[in-house]
Amino acid sequence: MNKPIFTGIALLTVYLVWGSTFLGNQLGLEGGLPPLFLVGTRFLLAGLLLYGVARWNGESRGTWKEWKEAFLLGFLLLVCGPGLVAWSQQWLSSSLAALLIATSPVWVTLLDGDEKLTRTRWLGLMLGLLGVATLVGSSLVFSGENVLLGAAACLFSALAWAVGSIRAKKRSESKSWMFYSGQQMMLAGGVLSLLSYLGGEAVSLSTVEFKAWLALGYLTVFGSLVAYGAYTWLITNVSSATLSSHAYINPIVAVFLGIYLGGENVSPYLGSGALLGLLGVVLLLKPNGGEIGFWKRGRSLP
Repeated sequence: MNKPIFTGIALLTVYLVWGSTFLGNQLGLEGGLPPLFLVGTRFLLAGLLLYGVARWNGESRGTWKEWKEAFLLGFLLLVCGPGLVAWSQQWLSSSLAALLIATSPVWVTLLDGDEKLTRTRWLGLMLGLLGVATLVGSSLVFSGENVLLGAAACLFSALAWAVGSIRAKKRSESKSWMFYSGQQMMLAGGVLSLLSYLGGEAVSLSTVEFKAWLALGYLTVFGSLVAYGAYTWLITNVSSATLSSHAYINPIVAVFLGIYLGGENVSPYLGSGALLGLLGVVLLLKPNGGEIGFWKRGRSLP
């Protein structure tokens, strides 16, 4: 398949599927599955399947150095990413979690020394963040037990995700995306399952609702196998700014799904927030972070 077309499909997959995982997490938690158990089981199942397929296709088991690197990336991207977010959603609303996670592109831009920090790119970052804030602002809930702990966890999750994504871009590609995805998810799933056990998460299978099992299946197949596989491929094929643009689209998808499937109230700022978020992504996706308008002609900001 033509690479630009494949890149577009992979980005669209990450945009839409990961946007739906907020609702998936919510349904799983409401249905009786503890957060670390939910995310750990999801990654462990998906990781074992992908790694098994990769080995079946003839790939070697990997060196000790590769396994150490996979453990570090799995910890940064998955344990500190979706794992920490699901854990924080015990106390945070989905909208507040989405807003805090949307800081990830800012961290990527600040930390990635290979990215050209143009004014157009900074404008895209700020517009995207403003769009998310506008989109979810009317439904933010800042009160409640452990809300500050949950907020801190989400901010750290965004930072860890940025660091992991930048580090993953610099690795040498000696294996397939399937092997890398499976390896990282398998290790992260094991860590999350261990943390679930050590943290005393109790799971009574007889009381878990059907919607929770359905959510776990969806998160495993689409959130992990499909979307994380697409993200792993994108890591080494697009710029960091393009890669992180999903953080602005995912909340838009999450809010729309929350309205139409979750029965949430319609935000009066829905249209304007979505428009700002999309505009931010358009600017982030400009080739090489090129300047626009009067900036490109060398004029200063008004």
